[in-house]
Amino acid sequence: MALASCKKGDGIIDGGLSNPKVNMTTYDFLKTHPRKMFDTTLMVIDKAGLKDIINGDVTFFVPNNYSINNFLNIKRDEARQVDENKKYTLDSLFKYFTPKMLRDSLGIYVFQGKTSYGQLTEDGQIFHPVVSPTENFVIAYTKTTGYLVDGIITTNARLVYFTRVIGDRDVMVGGQMQDPTGDEALLDRTAVCQTSGIETTNGVVHVLSNSHPWTFKVKDF
Repeated sequence: MALASCKKGDGIIDGGLSNPKVNMTTYDFLKTHPRKMFDTTLMVIDKAGLKDIINGDVTFFVPNNYSINNFLNIKRDEARQVDENKKYTLDSLFKYFTPKMLRDSLGIYVFQGKTSYGQLTEDGQIFHPVVSPTENFVIAYTKTTGYLVDGIITTNARLVYFTRVIGDRDVMVGGQMQDPTGDEALLDRTAVCQTSGIETTNGVVHVLSNSHPWTFKVKDF
C-alpha cells in the first residue's frame, strides 16, 4: 500500500511503498508517536471520553497538536477583537468546552469501518461521522506528480482529501469550486492528509496536515 506523507518543515509527500501496519491500537499508536505529535490531541480524546470509540472498528482522521493549536490561536484572535490582552489556551478550551462539546467537536473525525485507499475514488464519496450521523463529509484522493524524484520516488503520490460539507456539496464552476447557492459562506472546507493509510490493530488512521485547524475553524472577522 502506498502511504502519502508530508511533515511540516522536514519532509515530503511520499508516494513510495511502505508497511502500513502497526501492531497496536489507534490510541496507543498516537500515544507512542516518537515526536509526540498527538499529546494535545490525546488530552482532548481523554476529556471527551472518546478512547473506546477510536479503539473500535473505525477510521480516524486525526488532527494533531498543530491542528489543536491552530484552533486555539483563532479563538485567541477572536477574543482579542474585544480585549487585546485576552488569551485562549488549552486550559481555556477545557474550561469552556464540556466533555460533550469536546466529544462532538472531535467526533466529526471518526467514521465507522476501515476506510482505506481501496474504497476511495477521485470523485469522492459521502461519509457520516459516528457521533454526528447527520453531517456529511467527502473522502477522496487525488494523484500528483509534483513529488517524483528520479531514482528515489518513482510512484505518483496519492493524496487523501477530507472535506466537511457545508450546506450542499460544492460543484465545479468555471474551474473553481462553488457552493450551489453561490454563497461563499457555504463553501465546503477541505483538509489534506499528511500521512494516510496507517492500519492499527483495530482501525485505520489518516493524519491531517499541520495547517488544518481543528473543527475546520475559520476566523469570524
